[in-house]
Amino acid sequence: MAATRLTAREPAVRGGPSAVPARAFVVDASVSAAWVLPDEATAFTAAALQATAAGEVWVPVLWGLEMTNLLQSAQRRRRIGAAKRAELAAGLAALRLQVCREPVALVTLDALAAEHGLTAYDACYLELALRRRLPLATLDADLLAAMQRCGVARAELGT
Repeated sequence: MAATRLTAREPAVRGGPSAVPARAFVVDASVSAAWVLPDEATAFTAAALQATAAGEVWVPVLWGLEMTNLLQSAQRRRRIGAAKRAELAAGLAALRLQVCREPVALVTLDALAAEHGLTAYDACYLELALRRRLPLATLDADLLAAMQRCGVARAELGT
């Protein structure tokens, strides 16, 4: 695996007080995984990472657990070494993300997951997008279908 540099760069054009900030959105682990596994990167995932520099990018508290699991799994599968895993974890922790720590009722997530055939994890991202009335950045086909049924927009990231 090639070395990954996990940094969100500043926008190419710096704006003054009248600059319009990047639009807010929720990002899920399917997009964030590409931030640390370069063979999964796309223009869309790169734009989502770029948005963390100046935008309002939301994740549920579950995101940290999912990303930790992803890094641990990548090391177990020998995609990365221990030092790289620790470096990537530090890079993820340093990103400018809005972590939603508001509790969500188990019955709410259960109903959302059951209604749309989602995992509890994906239901968590959908619930956050619905509650905050934000678009969602995902690569997951089941979640994209559920978003369409719920009227949640896919995040437009200029790709």
